[in-house]
Amino acid sequence: MKILILGATGMLGSECRRVFSRNHEVISPDKTELDITSWDGVIDIFQRLLPDIVINCAGFTDLKACEKEDFAVRKINIEGPRNLAQGCARFERKLVHISSDYVFDGRKMFPQPYFEDDIPNPLSAYGKSKKDSEIAVRDNSPNYIIIRTGWLYGINGDNFVKSIVTRAIRKKTKMLRIPDDQFGSPTWAYRVALEAVKLLDVDARGTYHITSEGYCSRYEWAKYILNKLGINASLEPCSLKDVQGAVKKPANCILENRSLKTQGLNTMNEWKKDISLFLKNFGERLIKEAETKDNQERTA
Repeated sequence: MKILILGATGMLGSECRRVFSRNHEVISPDKTELDITSWDGVIDIFQRLLPDIVINCAGFTDLKACEKEDFAVRKINIEGPRNLAQGCARFERKLVHISSDYVFDGRKMFPQPYFEDDIPNPLSAYGKSKKDSEIAVRDNSPNYIIIRTGWLYGINGDNFVKSIVTRAIRKKTKMLRIPDDQFGSPTWAYRVALEAVKLLDVDARGTYHITSEGYCSRYEWAKYILNKLGINASLEPCSLKDVQGAVKKPANCILENRSLKTQGLNTMNEWKKDISLFLKNFGERLIKEAETKDNQERTA
């Protein structure tokens, strides 16, 4: 099959490109080659390339900036997916769209998870834009897969694993305050890409939650990462309210892979198993990158 991937340089998009390239022809234009907010641009690429599948990993993901840049957020996170959905409907192609745990308010009593049919009620501008992006996809394409995931990490793009390693190396003598009352399932972007392959192989349709099995707090996750890498750092548990700033974040980010399980498609690992494997493969690289960045800042 010919697969068009948008946002292929990002954390999840790069993993999708790597995984799907094994058995398919993958096309991954950058922003200059395809602006998904341009209807004419989207239709032009459909006509020229005739992709069988479109995977949309593109998005405006800066939480703080989303609160201020309403026009840009709506263009990229809502209008873009709407154009792709309409293009897929017009050319009878399947659209895979990536959404987020932030479509929920996180007020479900812990440790109850969120299911695919729970009603979204986002707290932030980013979460609202992802909720509206889902509506845009459902209303404009009969053949779609919406993947909700969260607490993603990977070797590409910004994520919590990179952040905690960098912060620990920069502030060896300072205390790092990490929330112990926000819960979720740390999820390797690579695993999400593998699960997306399975969904396409069976021609699945609808909304799916794809996260690692099990859950932990941000504090537990940070502690686990640093212990695995042998990094000595002082961690202090705190409340999410103390560190979230102007952007409201859900406290309960646990998603249940119910649709995957009921259809016999769930292959997601327990979160500790995957983060251990990830750190075994990439831990030294993460430490070296953090040390290099720290040295550069000290000498600047």
